[in-house]
Amino acid sequence: MNAPIITSIVVPVYNEAPCLEELYARLAATARELKKTYEIIFVDDGSRDGSLELLRGFKNRDASVRVIALPENLGQQEAVWRGFQASRGGIVVQLDSDLQNPPEEIPKLIVAMTPGVDLVCTRPSLRRDRPWRVWASRLAHRAGTLLFPKDVSLNLGSFRAMRKSVVDRMQASGDRRYMAALMSQMNLARVEIAVEHHPRPRGQTKYNFLSLARLARVLVVEGLKQNFSRLRPGKLFVERRLPENR
Repeated sequence: MNAPIITSIVVPVYNEAPCLEELYARLAATARELKKTYEIIFVDDGSRDGSLELLRGFKNRDASVRVIALPENLGQQEAVWRGFQASRGGIVVQLDSDLQNPPEEIPKLIVAMTPGVDLVCTRPSLRRDRPWRVWASRLAHRAGTLLFPKDVSLNLGSFRAMRKSVVDRMQASGDRRYMAALMSQMNLARVEIAVEHHPRPRGQTKYNFLSLARLARVLVVEGLKQNFSRLRPGKLFVERRLPENR
């Protein structure tokens, strides 16, 4: 009988062929160092640059790799959600495929997942993006911070770890909104840790000003919904934070 999976690592992929060989090598090496059973779930979001063929090659030579191929480009949120649904580990890690969040930082998230913690969020110790991207991200975060209720601590980062019970709760809620905002609103015991952030080594970012503007719009809508819900009996979500690990 196979041992149960302890950690699932979910990686959405969209036209990232130039990064994938290095990503897989570093991610597999890091996962082995965890000394726990694991699976790596790559979700190809309708890539057209040969990414899917590379991912299937990794799967053919590594039994810990699983590949989910979406029939078309459905967007990062949907790709991540498909990976979450397929995950079998008690801890689920989300990692982007562009190597800006180094796979070698994953053990920090696992260590921070102490008993009683449901969600580990991250923040870059020094963000290494182009100035326009940093500015746009700060603007989106500022919009969310101003509009969400004061007891909601918003973290928009996509590098995080959570217990599978968090995925189960999102599944049961039927809510398919922007997941970072949703998890920030849930009644979760969470910690936030600093991690390294690197420049993109190769390939092109999939974000542009328009996509970040859409994110800001989503945050405005969700913030207004949350404030409106406070006017009615029975609040849906209240954020509960634990002290940060030092």
